[in-house]
This record gives sequence, C-alpha cells and structure tokens, in this order.
Amino acid sequence: MDDAPRFETDAEGPARIAALLMRHRTDLHAYLLAAVGNPHDAEDLLQETCVAATRSWEQYQAGTPFPAWAREIARRRVLEYARRSRRRPALLEPDVLARIDAASAGLERDEPADARRDALRECLRSLGGTGRRVLDLRYAAGQWVPQTAGAIGKTVQATYALLKRARQALRDCADRRLQETLP
Repeated sequence: MDDAPRFETDAEGPARIAALLMRHRTDLHAYLLAAVGNPHDAEDLLQETCVAATRSWEQYQAGTPFPAWAREIARRRVLEYARRSRRRPALLEPDVLARIDAASAGLERDEPADARRDALRECLRSLGGTGRRVLDLRYAAGQWVPQTAGAIGKTVQATYALLKRARQALRDCADRRLQETLP
C-alpha cells in the first residue's frame, strides 16, 4: 500500500498526516523506546513527534516513504531529549533503530507490540561482555568509535567489528525471542 498522502486541499494535509501517524504509531513507539529505554519518556516523545509531524505536514514530499519521514522527526525529538535531559539516555544510532523498525515491520500485525518491545528490552539486558561494553560506550555514553576503541584498548577497525557483532547478536536475540513467543 502506498503511504504517500495526496492532498486535495491544504486543510486535508494535517488530517491525513494524523491518520498515517496513527497507522504507524506502534512502530514509532518501538523506535522511540529502543532509543531512550524508558516507556514513559518514549510515550512523551511519541506525542511530541506527532505534534511536530502534524505541524510540518507541508514539508512531507510525495514519494517519500511516510515511516521514514516520521522516524526522522522522531530521531530529532530523541536528540532534543538527550540535550535537555539530565539523564543520559541509551541512544542507539539511527541505522540500528531503522533496522529494528524494519525487522518489526515484517512481523504479524496481530502480534502484540508489547512482545516486540519486551524482546528487545530483554535482549539488551542479556547482552554482556565486550559487546555490551562497546554498545554502552558508543551509544549510552555517546562516544565516537575512536574514543570507544581507546577506552577498550582495541583498534578502530576491531571496534567497528565488535559493534557489528553486538548489533547482529541483538537482532538475532530479538528474532529468537519473538519466534519463541509465536504459537
């Protein structure tokens, strides 16, 4: 189905954007929850995202996939949240969040969204060792890869490889947990 809104009048734009936001609410919430790790903050950020998207509906370009456009607005809300928050959120890079979102899009729509969030949360908790340390330094502490490499005593290339393996382990774990919960 094509999500690209086609507005016949200027008054129709915000209503169409709001309808698309409702259609993609679960995926946006999962994206935000993965980014900040706190369900209450994720819900607040979702509301901020919806308000911002509705206000900026004129910036949406036909042909752009709506979920990607909405995620970009959500990503900007997460960055604002990180700047204004005294707590350091466990931020994941946008490409990781996009992969999480893409993986969840292929799941059955009647599967509860809570199952996807719970699987990701449990996988993040169970990830240990160097992989978890690298993810924490890179995303939670906001270090660049060269800084992370120095902190763990590895080369930049080795650190990129560790990050790649940790992301893959997170994806595999989430997939396994979700498969275990399917009837």
